[in-house]
Amino acid sequence: MATNGGVLPALTARGLEMVTTTPVAIAIAIAVAYLVLHSLTPSIDPREPPLLKPRIPLIGHIIGMMRHQAHYHITLQRSTGKPIATLPMLTGKMYAVWDPYLIAAGLRSKSLSSTPHIIDATPLVAQVSKPTANLLRGPRGNHIVDRIMHHAIPSAFKPASIQRLNATALAELASQLSTLCASSSTTTKTPIPNAWLWLRHLLTDATGKAVYGAHDPFAKNPAVETALWEFEKNLLKLTLNLPAFLVPVGHRARQVLIDALAPYYAARHDAEESASDFVRNRAAELREAGFPDDDVARVEIMLPFAALANTVPLLFWLFGHVFSRPELVRRLRAEVEEGLVVVSGKEQGEEVVVLSMTAAAMEERCPLLMSCYRETLRRTVHQVSTRTALQDTVLTDRAGREYLLKKGSVVQLAIGASHAVEEYWGPDADEFRPERFLGHNSGGRKAEDGDGPGSAKAMRAAFQPFGGGAHLCPGRNFAFAEMMAVMATLLLGYEVEPLEGTEWKLPGFATRSVIDAVTKPAKHGEGFGVRIGRRQGWEGVRWRYEL
Repeated sequence: MATNGGVLPALTARGLEMVTTTPVAIAIAIAVAYLVLHSLTPSIDPREPPLLKPRIPLIGHIIGMMRHQAHYHITLQRSTGKPIATLPMLTGKMYAVWDPYLIAAGLRSKSLSSTPHIIDATPLVAQVSKPTANLLRGPRGNHIVDRIMHHAIPSAFKPASIQRLNATALAELASQLSTLCASSSTTTKTPIPNAWLWLRHLLTDATGKAVYGAHDPFAKNPAVETALWEFEKNLLKLTLNLPAFLVPVGHRARQVLIDALAPYYAARHDAEESASDFVRNRAAELREAGFPDDDVARVEIMLPFAALANTVPLLFWLFGHVFSRPELVRRLRAEVEEGLVVVSGKEQGEEVVVLSMTAAAMEERCPLLMSCYRETLRRTVHQVSTRTALQDTVLTDRAGREYLLKKGSVVQLAIGASHAVEEYWGPDADEFRPERFLGHNSGGRKAEDGDGPGSAKAMRAAFQPFGGGAHLCPGRNFAFAEMMAVMATLLLGYEVEPLEGTEWKLPGFATRSVIDAVTKPAKHGEGFGVRIGRRQGWEGVRWRYEL
């Protein structure tokens, strides 16, 4: 026994030494790692979308989303060619939808809802009081969000309400553009060092007056406009509820917006006649739900974000793509002059030009400008619509294949990815092609024959810039009127040149945030400046718009 007692420990020690110093250790480690990872990988029903494992187990997709945000979906779709996938993340999973038909089905589905995400994010972003946060997260939360999303907002964009919004915004744009280079000769051009900042201010000013009315908080203090865009830049970090020492600019910007909006809502300016139905209806619903004025102001810091965050970059890219192509400018200028000028003549001693800004006039008389507009939407809208499956949901693709989305799972409908799928748009999907949409959606010829890549049928299926279903963008017609008024006026009455030299160079894309829907220029458009002057024969013209 004594001998055995000495031999067995010796053998055990020797065995441990072999395990830790030979390839056996590697084999065991691999086996253990495999078992651990297998136990952590979420189980997949055969009816669910195919599992797409990340290169870095557990956290690879999380890293990809954090680094590339919305563009990560384009990368995954192109590298796999899949229409839909299940992305494992830690011990959970998320569904990513890239095929246009499946996205359209998801947008229509009533069982895929954004409400849980709105309820989770609003108290964090707005920093509302504890009673209001509890109200939102309580039994009435779904009803409150539903009233805002499906009653207050849609009713604010009925034809009469949009007409009021458009009339106010376009009157302000007419005033600003009429004074642009009004006293300069055609040989003198006004330098604009940063076109992004110039267009941003132009739209912020016009939209603020149209939305808020006579007591527009943005008109009272220029710092509020700056704060809005600083808030927008830091919105994702604020949604994650990161503390002030990590996001100081975002926290300061949010407080500036709250301080500007609180007196507006406390004085009930939102209920005055000059305020838009957009402001009035939302505030009325929030107060009806039990929100005090201070929390109404806090929640409504998102309202100017909704009104401007996507319109401004869309106008910037349309402006850049058009004016950087002199031959395109020539063609568009002729189209606008022939199709949109309603009145041109003297009025009280001044030359006045009235442009028709109705959607019908634009579609019928300016097909090339409309094609440029749609191509700008296609190239820059990167929207990712994030929803939760309220119940087991089945999406069906155009071939009849069905995919099960399990109840409680997060679903991301990557609209931006569908705008870049070569199967629908052709091999030049990453290029800006001004004529791509000629004949599309206007009753004319097909963009390409047949139903293959680049055909009108394929593009119609894949073009979803405004979302769909219950969440179709309600303000799209208002934004359209603002952008077209600016573009038509600049094309008709002004010469636009690069700030320096003769060569145009558009800025690159900034990170495509999952919070907003339209890509912004890198570095706030730094380096993209222009010189603007009146065209010969259009000196001193004052502008008006007919709706």
